[in-house]
Amino acid sequence: MDWIEFVKDWGGLILSALGITGGVFAYLRHDRKLKLQEKRLNDLQIRQLQKAEARELQADIKCNAYRSKSNSIVKIVNAGPANASNVRVEILDQDKLDGLIFFHQNWGPYDLINATNCVEERIALCEGHDEFIKLRIVWDDDFCKDRETILNIQLS
Repeated sequence: MDWIEFVKDWGGLILSALGITGGVFAYLRHDRKLKLQEKRLNDLQIRQLQKAEARELQADIKCNAYRSKSNSIVKIVNAGPANASNVRVEILDQDKLDGLIFFHQNWGPYDLINATNCVEERIALCEGHDEFIKLRIVWDDDFCKDRETILNIQLS
């Protein structure tokens, strides 16, 4: 009977204390999860900002070709937000190309291709010319030196 009396007198208080203690532990656990999520989100935002800043410093060299009478004009375009300097162009496998007459054997180096600007090179097309030329382009920009791309250009 002492047990029943004890439960009657102290049971509600003990259960209330256990409830409060459980609530505090649940709050602390939830708070720790929220802080971990917040740290991950902050790290993600920082990485995204760093990538955006890096993209602003990069030139993006692209090429396309269009036809003008019996010539093909190859446009080397800087599609990025930054200027490209010291742009070097190498025509790969030039000795294996058939039916193409290059007005300049060496393209470039170009001191500067401004953002959203281009340079053009002309190729005379003969009967049965190759449909594609492959270019290796190397340039410097504010992001780093000697950035490189290899492009396969269709001569239209």
